Amino acid sequence: MGIPFRSPTRRGSVSAFVTVCGVAALLAGCAGERSASGTLSAEEIRQTVVRNPLTRCSSILLGAWRYTARHVRDGRMSAVVLAGQTREDATGAWRVTSDDLYCRTWDNDWAGGREGCFRVSRADDTLVFDHVSGAAGESQRYTYRLGEACD
Repeated sequence: MGIPFRSPTRRGSVSAFVTVCGVAALLAGCAGERSASGTLSAEEIRQTVVRNPLTRCSSILLGAWRYTARHVRDGRMSAVVLAGQTREDATGAWRVTSDDLYCRTWDNDWAGGREGCFRVSRADDTLVFDHVSGAAGESQRYTYRLGEACD
């Protein structure tokens, strides 16, 4: 069943065109994601970290290294750090608070094994975690790329 069109008068054609365009815009808005930039809500944090590995890479001071974390919807997480021939694996737990903070606790000695909470913002395929409370780890700000690539 389609949209009923009036007789092919100019007014009827314009009215039908506006109706079709309005429905298309509404459907596109409902189907699309929110803007890929800005501070993320609790639900946006959940969706983003569960769907994407988070990767940090560097070659400054310590030589080349790569950190990749994966999050499971049930609140578990794992990470791997590769530095030359050295590999370190870690597991932990993560959660998102009602005030839109990402919190994580590592099962090993990372961040002293204490929970740290961060405000998360996004710019395209980059997430920035700014420390808010608890254990920060080695930095007050962490920048991750979505996916496993190091550029």
